[in-house]
Amino acid sequence: MSHFRVAVIGGGISGICAAIYLTKAGIDSFAAFEKYSDVGGTWRDNRYPGVECDVPSHLYSYSFELKPDWSREYPPGAEIHQYLRDTVVKYGVGDHLIMDTAIDRGDFADGCWTLQSADGRSWTADVVISAMGGLHTPNIPDFPGLSGFAGDSFHTARWPDDVDL
Repeated sequence: MSHFRVAVIGGGISGICAAIYLTKAGIDSFAAFEKYSDVGGTWRDNRYPGVECDVPSHLYSYSFELKPDWSREYPPGAEIHQYLRDTVVKYGVGDHLIMDTAIDRGDFADGCWTLQSADGRSWTADVVISAMGGLHTPNIPDFPGLSGFAGDSFHTARWPDDVDL
């Protein structure tokens, strides 16, 4: 089991930002846990045709890493995802990322957090930052008859790469 001063849960836009600010504050004993093999959160998961940001691009970047050369006023999701990947590399926080690791339990006792992953591994931390975001788990409505629907069915956050509409 490893101990960190700070544990960040999530590798999306908020988790990346937390990792960068921890580094800027001189805190090197931290880890950012991401349940998938790539950073990006919403922008990694949502790959459907036409996905783009709903705020103007000049507002959609970190204040410390402005991006003046967005391709469009409302940037496409893939471009935002690449911006996040590039920011991880530029600020050197990749070594703090623990990928493919879903934290599914956190217990606080005696002034310390114990975090456990879905596969049974454990870590401890003095502080935990939740950066899981609000869109990481698709909400699939329970429509009557959905289970018997014979056609293709998928959520925008689980868009298949090979779908032909």
